[in-house]
Amino acid sequence: MQNLWQSALHHIDVSEGTNVLEGVREIYRECRLEQDNNRLTLIVPNGFVSRLVSGRHQESILKACRTLLARENLEFSIRVSEEKKKPRKTREESRKDALPIKENSSEKLAGAEWNNHLISRYQFENYVVGESNRFAHAAAYQVSENPGKSYNPFYIYGGVGLGKTHLVNAVGNAILKKFPGKKLLYLTTESFLNEMVNAIKFNKMSEFRERYRSIDVLIVDDIQFLSNKERTQEEFFHTFNTLFESGKQIILTSDCPPNEIVTLEERLRSRFSSGLIADIQIPDFETKVAILSEKMRQEGINLSEDVIFFLATSIKSNIRELEGAMIRLGAYQTLMGKPVTIDVTRRLLSNLIQNASMPLHTELIMNEVAAFYKVTPKEIRSKKRNRSIAIARHVAVYLMRDLTQMSFPEIGREMGGRDHSTAIYAFRTVDENRDTDAILSRDIEILRRKLLQSL
Repeated sequence: MQNLWQSALHHIDVSEGTNVLEGVREIYRECRLEQDNNRLTLIVPNGFVSRLVSGRHQESILKACRTLLARENLEFSIRVSEEKKKPRKTREESRKDALPIKENSSEKLAGAEWNNHLISRYQFENYVVGESNRFAHAAAYQVSENPGKSYNPFYIYGGVGLGKTHLVNAVGNAILKKFPGKKLLYLTTESFLNEMVNAIKFNKMSEFRERYRSIDVLIVDDIQFLSNKERTQEEFFHTFNTLFESGKQIILTSDCPPNEIVTLEERLRSRFSSGLIADIQIPDFETKVAILSEKMRQEGINLSEDVIFFLATSIKSNIRELEGAMIRLGAYQTLMGKPVTIDVTRRLLSNLIQNASMPLHTELIMNEVAAFYKVTPKEIRSKKRNRSIAIARHVAVYLMRDLTQMSFPEIGREMGGRDHSTAIYAFRTVDENRDTDAILSRDIEILRRKLLQSL
């Protein structure tokens, strides 16, 4: 069941965010999962891990396993391994562990013990570029080539799960490849806050400041969480100034531009805005397909083209949900030994797929379009290419995609067994011409209104 355990951890990463399991991945690698009918038992190395799972991650683990196995009646329990347990740490050792700063912080910075916290799997090589992220990617690559010189600070914003974390980690990994002597740190704003609280608690603020103000590249994820935290904003302001004035690279991510972060001090807002700001948008269909193909290659998952196109068409919110859906389907295919079809996909992902139930029957769309353009449904599905039939065909494809959320392969088959690329071309032709062709735009609105009134 180790494959299920690893799949569950990965599912939590992609569905709830990589920071959910931050700091416990190495510990959880020592665990294993056993299954007896509908009962799952997680074998943990000691009581500490048992309390960690039950207190923080049990619900996420059980939810992931139920999703991956497509079983809602699974039960979950935790058992401490009977193997020899490690000796308990002394109170002083536990106290030191509570604060991830050594007595001699400068020695840590100079030595091999420095932990940059980068996610090694996030590289430029496996970052899929499309129109939605091309500018951000180009700027990020330039920063990796000339840290502290090209764009500083570098601020990336975009919605949840669109690839900001991947991109800034790719920058960090590329910098260390080109400049292995650089001291680099990647962390979330929450981690910065927690370390500062511990530093205050244990009277270690001088070491805390030295840790952050003696590095060459600082990457902070989710900077919007500085909102409403006055003491943390004060400390981060001085850290930012020290690094910036020393020519050190600062990279920040957020879910919104600096001027939209609520209760952010004006002096921080102006500094965040002083460099290059790049946004990442929701990817288009082709980029989603490319991302899915790359992720399947990485994960060793093999889904059919129909299913890939259906996912790219149906899941609109973010890449994280798209990857989570792919992982779930891959796990189902592996663990259940059954092929993943469109129907299986609809059933397993009913909670994710938006408006994919096809409320309008394709035949109704075909008949309305044919009557409007004074042709027959048979002619629309035929190989004829005269202008009136071609326009009707393109409009029918556009409306099927717009009103039913069918995948392009499904539309292609409905249009007389055509290839999905033909359906994509027809949809794009109409979509691109609507803004400049007033007659086409009017025709589509008339047809949409008629079809929606028939529901």
